[in-house]
Amino acid sequence: MEKDNKDIRKEIEELEKLIDKVKKQNEEEKKKHQKQPRNTVVKINLASVYSMNFWINMIFAFLVNFIVIFSLLKLFDFETVENDIYIVYLVGIFTVVEELYRKYMLAKQVKIVLYTSGLVFTFFNILIFYILDLVVFRDSFSFVDYLYPVAFVVLFQGIRGVIKNLYLRLNHRYMLKKMKRK
Repeated sequence: MEKDNKDIRKEIEELEKLIDKVKKQNEEEKKKHQKQPRNTVVKINLASVYSMNFWINMIFAFLVNFIVIFSLLKLFDFETVENDIYIVYLVGIFTVVEELYRKYMLAKQVKIVLYTSGLVFTFFNILIFYILDLVVFRDSFSFVDYLYPVAFVVLFQGIRGVIKNLYLRLNHRYMLKKMKRK
């Protein structure tokens, strides 16, 4: 019987060693699984940037905004303007203000942006154009009717959204081709 007890003790010791090994392996796997979600980055692109460089982004934003705004204003007769140079000023002020509040909202108020699905930007743009119409360019630029800024912003954002989407798709396609070459 003593031999049987010794054998049983040896088996128990071996089982304890195996249990310790399994516990260590489980802990290592848990650590690996815990590290992966921490390193995962979720990016939300609301098509708000053309380039990661601030100045290049501002230049592209100004150019796209100018082309779309100038075209809409001339095509649909939304406004009365003394001189077309005021449209350049309008686009410049709008682009700077829009980029600043967009950066602020995406940095500090992401919940509002996500909750409204980006509609908050449309409301801010309407507000900006009302302020530019009524306060900044009182006599030199004004919309014909009080509802025209709303219609203008809806058209403006729709067309600009299509342009940004095309740009992002072309850029993505270019990057894929560049990666395939390597």
